[in-house]
Amino acid sequence: MLTMPATVAMTTISRDLRHLRRVVFLFPSLSHQATMTTMSRDLRDLQKGATVPGDSRAPHDVMPPWMDRNRFNRGREFFQRHLPGIFLSQYMALLVGFSLRPLLDVLLYTGKSSSPEQAMKRYISTVRRLILWHDGDVWDVNSKAHRSVMAVRNMHGRVARAITKDRKGRGCEPEHNENYSSGVTAVSGSDRVYISQYDMALTQAGFIGFVLYPEKFGILCTIAELEDYIFFWRGIGYLLGMEDEYNMCSGNYAETCRIISQIENELIKPGFQNPPEGFDLATTSFIDGMQLYLKGNHLAKDVMFSFVYDLMDLPMYKVSLDDLYMFIAMKGVVFNTERVPGLSGFAISHLSAVLNDLAVLPTAGIKAKRSVIAENKSSS
Repeated sequence: MLTMPATVAMTTISRDLRHLRRVVFLFPSLSHQATMTTMSRDLRDLQKGATVPGDSRAPHDVMPPWMDRNRFNRGREFFQRHLPGIFLSQYMALLVGFSLRPLLDVLLYTGKSSSPEQAMKRYISTVRRLILWHDGDVWDVNSKAHRSVMAVRNMHGRVARAITKDRKGRGCEPEHNENYSSGVTAVSGSDRVYISQYDMALTQAGFIGFVLYPEKFGILCTIAELEDYIFFWRGIGYLLGMEDEYNMCSGNYAETCRIISQIENELIKPGFQNPPEGFDLATTSFIDGMQLYLKGNHLAKDVMFSFVYDLMDLPMYKVSLDDLYMFIAMKGVVFNTERVPGLSGFAISHLSAVLNDLAVLPTAGIKAKRSVIAENKSSS
């Protein structure tokens, strides 16, 4: 059973967080004042991993020399304190991730995002794993959490080999999104690497992307707390087979924010505004899959797209008046989750119940819920 602590009083103000972030970006030499290391890498360095297989073959039963268990555990606790905001941010990350052609290619190849039922099953699986990784001890080789991480690592390997074999057999490869290939040396034919270190880094960015603007997800925290959570994902990345050179969480807060900002501006924004083939199918299946559980229009596609456009400061997404009201209401609730006394605790309690329900929702239940949604839509 998932358990989450009650709301924790936070003392920082989002305005100070934004100010510090501007100082770090405008004056990189001052980054040491906020972090323990200096900014050294950017997206170009991670893109060099596009030709490197996604599994480093590093041993999974030995902790890396840089591992600090206390800091890693503080990162785990950060997730538990800020569950609503992080949950929403990772939901959005799954949505915008469809705009990246290499990641979308893999999902479409596996057939796990082609229908609402499939998307819902994949989402349930992702939620269960995330909860297990944050609640369990991933460094204990006998734990369910560790076995779960290894299962994902092995799955990546199997899918990469299957795609490579299939493409070689057919003498072709998927068409590249020009936004993705920006800054990456072109790789074709038999030299193409599927689920590369760079692909892993892009996926990892989705899980910690909110550190760029936590206040937009209603998260009130300190820079030190964000660095602890970044460090947590450095450890998860290591266990998943990422080399530290391409692990976007192996740097400090300033470096990580810089890379995330580059991914957003150079890849996500262009990709979202000029999406690759298969984007509409994947996003519609994903969002409709959520409706199978929520029994309503709380997370309608236009509402979610409005939230994404607002996050990235893109021109306002065109929506109906009803969806606009829903978006404004949603934004207000998210913004105030940790500002209104008691609201965060209520949200954590409610979301924990939802996640527990999702974790045990059978396929038959999913299909039944889809029928209810379809009837509601037809009647309205």
